[in-house]
Amino acid sequence: MADIEVKSAALDGGKVRSLVVAMVGLADRTIDRETALAWLAGGHSLIPCSGHGHHRSRGPAIERIEVEGAAYLRTNTRAEAADDVHFPGGHR
Repeated sequence: MADIEVKSAALDGGKVRSLVVAMVGLADRTIDRETALAWLAGGHSLIPCSGHGHHRSRGPAIERIEVEGAAYLRTNTRAEAADDVHFPGGHR
C-alpha cells in the first residue's frame, strides 16, 4: 500500500474531476476521480500536501465516504453527498 501525496485537486460541480499526485521517487501524475476512489478502496492513503521542501505540510487523509450507495472523496467524515477536499493552510 502506498502513501500518496496529493498536490492539487480540480473540482467541478461538487465532485473531484482530477487530482495531481506524487509517489516517492516518481514524477507527478494526474488521476481521475474513479482512480482515486479505487486506490482508496485498495488501501492506499491519499494525503493532501502543500508547501515545498522543508516547509511541506501534510493535511488529514482523503477518505472514501459512502452516502446512499455512492462513494465520495472527503477530508472529513461527514456523510454528505459531495466531494470535499481541503489542503493544509486553508487551500482547496
